[in-house]
Amino acid sequence: MAETDVQLHDFANIFSLQGKVAVVTGGSRGLGLHSASGLLQAGCSKIFITSRKAPACEAAVSALNALASKNNLSRRAYAIPADCSKVSSIEGLVAEVGKLTPHVDILLANAGATWGTDSFAEVDEKNAWDKVMDLNLKGVFFTIQK
Repeated sequence: MAETDVQLHDFANIFSLQGKVAVVTGGSRGLGLHSASGLLQAGCSKIFITSRKAPACEAAVSALNALASKNNLSRRAYAIPADCSKVSSIEGLVAEVGKLTPHVDILLANAGATWGTDSFAEVDEKNAWDKVMDLNLKGVFFTIQK
């Protein structure tokens, strides 16, 4: 049984991202931007970059579109700033993406926050706890839901 299960016919097509549409939250820097670059180079035709800061989104999209142009790729990145810790902002993100594409194939829910302190004892409910839970848990859930 295992021998037949590992026989992947048309391997290149199964894993192709050609023409796919991706949304990358927290995509303006770090792992999110690296992932967006990989998605673009792997064939995604549209990549939507979102983070809280509009200038960072624009800079990331500019770099991605320059990469596509340099490599003669007919792919495009779009900047849609949004705060994924707030449901209303997530709904705005979804509405803006919907204006440019009828569907999304890939959601990379990368946006995240840390406690912002080196001391576990300094974490309190209204400061670090709510910030981390709103973005890392609530934000991911509602981004996927919407």
